[in-house]
Amino acid sequence: MKKNLIRTSVIILAGISLLFSCKKKEANDNFPRNVDFYIRYISEGNQFNSLCKISYADTLAEGEPDTANYFITLNNKDMKQIIPPSGVKHYNLKTVMANPGEYEIKIKEPDGNIISQSTRLTSIDSLQLNPDVSKSKGLTISYAGKPLSASESIIVMIISDNNKSASSTIQGPTSGQNITVKPQDLALLNDGKADLYLIRTYSDEAVNGKMHFYFRNEYFTKTYKINLKP
Repeated sequence: MKKNLIRTSVIILAGISLLFSCKKKEANDNFPRNVDFYIRYISEGNQFNSLCKISYADTLAEGEPDTANYFITLNNKDMKQIIPPSGVKHYNLKTVMANPGEYEIKIKEPDGNIISQSTRLTSIDSLQLNPDVSKSKGLTISYAGKPLSASESIIVMIISDNNKSASSTIQGPTSGQNITVKPQDLALLNDGKADLYLIRTYSDEAVNGKMHFYFRNEYFTKTYKINLKP
């Protein structure tokens, strides 16, 4: 009986291994995929960087990287296929360009089918704030740009000259363009000079064919100099 149990276990394990192998080698299968897509835009220098990872999404192989070869473009720019020492393939585009706001992704699958999916990244055009900031009173910032949608947030980052940092997050939707940083968020920072910048994020997901897209996009404003006071 013990031998039969061992033999059955071996057969089950072999079957699972074969299934994983088939999934990774099958070019024209219908297994669902997760597509994790990141866009980071730094306005100082118009630095653009995007990253895409594709993995299986079905229950048995969830999280397993898809080893098939995809051809991916972002606004008609080719994303580079990269296989690091870890062996987990991903796709990257790093360049210098102005932020267009709207992005069109095209993924050519191994069977030749092309999937088109859009995403976006809204800019923050400029900030208005008093450079002399009282830590006991807090800080009010006005920004030029669209109010936040329900899928967006703004993170205020402040870094003092001793590299201590403080942050405050405003979650959309909002109806205006004012941001308030409370005194308690500034309490641990040293008096004196500090750097301030905003990160506008956009998070969303979409199902397109067998691809389930997850977006996390970030827009960094330029750095503003402020002076922290008691």
